[in-house]
Amino acid sequence: MSTEMQKAKDEEVIVIPPRTDLKDRVLKPGSAGSACKRAIKAAESAIEELSAEFDDWMLSSIDELLSKLPQVHQDGLDSAAGKEVHTIMHDLKGQATTLGYPVVAEISDTLCNLLEKTPDVSRISPKIAELHVRSIQTIVKECTKDHDDPKANAISLGLRQMVMKILKQEFERADQK
Repeated sequence: MSTEMQKAKDEEVIVIPPRTDLKDRVLKPGSAGSACKRAIKAAESAIEELSAEFDDWMLSSIDELLSKLPQVHQDGLDSAAGKEVHTIMHDLKGQATTLGYPVVAEISDTLCNLLEKTPDVSRISPKIAELHVRSIQTIVKECTKDHDDPKANAISLGLRQMVMKILKQEFERADQK
């Protein structure tokens, strides 16, 4: 017997039997089981607890965006500041609906689409980014959080239509080269 085997034999071993009730604890999509209901209830409870902070998080993101705008106006959207604005907008696109601001998510998505799809970001006016940021600021301060606010929806639709026109012009310009 090797030294290692003798050492292992001499050590006390604790055997932990596997749980046999794990099948009941597995969450499956669409499952109506009690474990799934408990998980959903726990998630909803956690979101409810955090919701008190949602407005602060949104206002903090807006302040961060506003602080980047002077540099974006000076250096353009293809600068480091422009990339930071894009990153913040991308985060808002993903989080705003959870935070209770679905229209903010739409507006963030619109600017992200412009910055990601345009053939040359340096040609996009920083005023376009500022318009999106100021629109988000207005919606958060003056509109309801849901999709039913006509002012918020009109702002979102107007920005989306404007971005579609800009992208069309930029693609046509790129094709002419």
